[in-house]
Amino acid sequence: MHIEAIYDQGRLEFQRPVTLKHQRLRVRVEIPDQEIIDAQAPTLPTYELADFPAEIRDKVQRMTAIAEQARREALPASATADADSEEAQQRWAAVELRNASRAEQGRMP
Repeated sequence: MHIEAIYDQGRLEFQRPVTLKHQRLRVRVEIPDQEIIDAQAPTLPTYELADFPAEIRDKVQRMTAIAEQARREALPASATADADSEEAQQRWAAVELRNASRAEQGRMP
């Protein structure tokens, strides 16, 4: 159902009375682009690996090597047989999105 409402300082005011079954529910809100102020995402600090003790550098290099090896290795036969299903493709897309997000945040994928 489509219902018109006005946003007023964090609250939605319906244009006509509406009685809802539940006190809390998920809704979809459409906001015109010109009403949104583009705020830049906060940037995370960057660090030079050389600034850390040798023990930490060694662990990071080992983890990076493991991640690279995992990316290069072929999937097991059972995973490749399932790779054609839509559900499997969605799962892999979610994993790739999570890894990209972690990389953006400066965390290892």
